[in-house]
Amino acid sequence: MGENKFVLTNQRSIILDYIKDNHTHPTVDEMFNHVKRKLPRISKKTVYSNLKFLVENDLISEVNVKGVLRYEPKIDPHHHLFCKSCGKIIDFESDKLLDYSMGLAKGIKDFHVYSTETNFYGICKRCKGLRDGKV
Repeated sequence: MGENKFVLTNQRSIILDYIKDNHTHPTVDEMFNHVKRKLPRISKKTVYSNLKFLVENDLISEVNVKGVLRYEPKIDPHHHLFCKSCGKIIDFESDKLLDYSMGLAKGIKDFHVYSTETNFYGICKRCKGLRDGKV
């Protein structure tokens, strides 16, 4: 069989440039709207296909939030904080939590866990300040 070579197309380059410093976890629609400004003839299906390719090749990560796919540049294992008020998603790194979760996973029989993430739900500092009248 031939090797699956990675080709950095113009479409993939624009997507990667947009997402590399974007920590808002954009959706397919947000990504499509950005790419469409630079490539007016692109279809949403093409953007989706390129996002899928980039995820499968570990260049970006995919996060499923209530059935909506979102994308981020961080591919290392990490967790997320979700603000129930404004919808903001914040990356949260904790080796201790990751080690604990993977340790628990070792006890699961008949299933090999290769990754884990924990989601925390609450209110971000800004929204809490707004509620408390401190912003």
